[in-house]
Amino acid sequence: MTVRLQNSFIAKLRFVLERIAEDKKSAAHSFRREILHECQNLSDFPYRCRRSIHYNDDNIRDLIFKGYTIIYKIMDDEIKVFALTKYEDYKDELS
Repeated sequence: MTVRLQNSFIAKLRFVLERIAEDKKSAAHSFRREILHECQNLSDFPYRCRRSIHYNDDNIRDLIFKGYTIIYKIMDDEIKVFALTKYEDYKDELS
């Protein structure tokens, strides 16, 4: 099963990394490496994370990583990682 990072996730990740890099660039590099590693590991056990609190769908899951919520959808042959949130209200990006 392949993991696909959607543009909406990548854009939010870039924003978060820029904010982290303002304080410490090495922390931003470490955060990027670790979060992408966690996303790639979803292919091993896609249902290991909780069912998303934002959707009424068993195939949409929330991965919690260092206080951030990574929202992804499990499809037949791939996993689509489409959102990254922290504290803010999440707006449905699948509609």
